[in-house]
Amino acid sequence: MKKLFVTFAITLCCISNFSIAKVNELVLHNINIIDVKTLALKPNMTIVISDAKISSIEKGDYKSTAENAIYIDMTGKYAIPGLIDAHVHHATNPDTWDKFSTTKARLQHLLRGGVTSVRDMGGDGRTLANLKRLAEIDQIQSPDIYFSVIIGGQTFFDDPRTIASAKGRQSGNTVWMRSVDNESNFDAIVLQAKGLGATGIKVYADLPADVLPPLYTSAKEHGLKVWAHTLISPATPLESVQAGVEVMSHIPDLAGQVIANFRDWRIGKKQLSDDLFERSMDAGSYDELFDAIKKNDVILDATMSVFERSKSANDVRKKNYQQAKFLLRLAAQEGLKIGAGTDAFADLENDALPPLFKELSLLVNEGGLTPLQAIQSATLINAQALGIEQTHGYLAAGKRANLVILDEDPSADIENTKKIRHVIKNGQFVFRGDMPGLPFVNAKQVDGTLWMSGQIGNLPTTMTLAGDTIESQMHQTLKNIGSVLKDYDLDYNDVVKCTLMLADIDEWAKANVVYKQYFTDNLPTRSAFGANGLALNAKVEVECIAQL
Repeated sequence: MKKLFVTFAITLCCISNFSIAKVNELVLHNINIIDVKTLALKPNMTIVISDAKISSIEKGDYKSTAENAIYIDMTGKYAIPGLIDAHVHHATNPDTWDKFSTTKARLQHLLRGGVTSVRDMGGDGRTLANLKRLAEIDQIQSPDIYFSVIIGGQTFFDDPRTIASAKGRQSGNTVWMRSVDNESNFDAIVLQAKGLGATGIKVYADLPADVLPPLYTSAKEHGLKVWAHTLISPATPLESVQAGVEVMSHIPDLAGQVIANFRDWRIGKKQLSDDLFERSMDAGSYDELFDAIKKNDVILDATMSVFERSKSANDVRKKNYQQAKFLLRLAAQEGLKIGAGTDAFADLENDALPPLFKELSLLVNEGGLTPLQAIQSATLINAQALGIEQTHGYLAAGKRANLVILDEDPSADIENTKKIRHVIKNGQFVFRGDMPGLPFVNAKQVDGTLWMSGQIGNLPTTMTLAGDTIESQMHQTLKNIGSVLKDYDLDYNDVVKCTLMLADIDEWAKANVVYKQYFTDNLPTRSAFGANGLALNAKVEVECIAQL
């Protein structure tokens, strides 16, 4: 294959979530904080970030004692916790619609859109474990991934999706696609799931009520979360709640408590009488179930957008969405915990932002939640669903530094959550594409060569340099280069030429010490020269040429 030479001079607006040189402290001052625990707006605060955590939150001005602290003025901006999508699928069929290149792009889209964690509700466990690892070590630009294994009755595992997920194994008889009954060794099944790296079990379908208590108890005893479809008939939603489920997915399926053979009606096998439909729309029909949900602190993963998308398909789907809206609003009125999950591909509707934002709008507009309650659903409540609320889900000292910085007040309008200025994951600014307001784009491809705008050592999506020294800026610049290389599935070994521009040529030796930490094998050719007036008064700018 003919090789393509790529020229790039990395862009001023910077590169990605794995592209920050370490600093002692990052200080975001004059920022308005959305407190998702108290559902309040705290104006003019300072967030102090050290490494991957929030080290403190201060009122008003703050003067760091750290040697290399970086200050960023966030006047007029609003901080919410990093968003969590509580229902995604990224590995149902890794050979076709979930192939690695597609999934990597979807995960990148989620992170750049402010989603810093996801709950993946099952697929090929081998693929999910690998994606989880790649996300953890920043080999791909991705939210952190918390995934489940799928458990159900034997009849469920004839489903073609489970066969695709178990390829090379027997669906229903492998760690991540497991059929169970009263004779199953639940401890062994749960421990194998834990060994795979799963965060929880997902009980899908076709299980009787008497199987649930020992299964749920075993999962909890071994440190796994208990997640389930709301409808896992023949067990009813109430029986699942009484057995100890922690999160139930798909809110309209609560009607399965009222309608016998609900699943047969939903898939068109049986008709539903007007009388029975009216009973499913009567708040009194759910008193016992809702009391049990509240008593057991169960979270309802609503997935409203799934049912909204199909509401016009036929009369069944229309009624199912009516049930979804009614039950969501009733659950909110009763004070039940509502999570925000999409059960959708990140690129399903080719939107500029992830589908979670549509789910948030539906929670407000159809469910009657306030904007702050909807944000709470996608942060604190979803963190509780994952079992990570001690470290994630709200902004406080000691918590993971996952934040979304907004241009407008989200407490006034849920649509303002879409007005994202910055995303921070693990204390690092995330690259989000071309930076608004600059008179250039990141890159242009011409005649087989990729030309990229000049790169200096600024933090991604900001106009702030990563420190005052040549060393700190050189590290940042070269990590930015590495981020661009990753976007093209390349690394430093693919670079064939670099040009260094130094504001002070006398600092060439210091810059060279940092440079040699990144280029160790297959060294590129190189030039260097002094230059006056680099952008932002930067100390260094670097251009490179890479080979594909």
